[in-house]
Amino acid sequence: MELTIVIILLAVVLIIFIALNNVTTSNTNTDSSSIQSNCTQTQYGCCPDGINSKINQSGSNCSYKPPIGGCAGTRYGCCPDNITPKADQQGSNCPNNPNPNPNPTPNLIGGCAGTQYGCCPNSLLPKADQQGSNCPH
Repeated sequence: MELTIVIILLAVVLIIFIALNNVTTSNTNTDSSSIQSNCTQTQYGCCPDGINSKINQSGSNCSYKPPIGGCAGTRYGCCPDNITPKADQQGSNCPNNPNPNPNPTPNLIGGCAGTQYGCCPNSLLPKADQQGSNCPH
């Protein structure tokens, strides 16, 4: 009789141990799809890494930001027409500029010249910042 009680108690302890182990394992096994789905359901979506959530529209908390295009992606911004990239800080190549540059540099749009910080050395990868913190070493 005592042996039967001991066996039953061991069986109950074993069942509880197995049940607790399954609960712990299921809580710690998260795959990237569940993380990403949580991130895509936030107000501003995901950072480019697909894991972290943006805290604002520009994703200022994200470690890597994609290259900026348009006028913001040029070195000096755009002329008042919001179309023509400025060739220099003064915008000497801009239409209707009272002081035009007699030797304007050509508008370089696209490729590394069309990014805000240019490209990484010996690469076509756009720099994320002036230092090129995203460039391979």
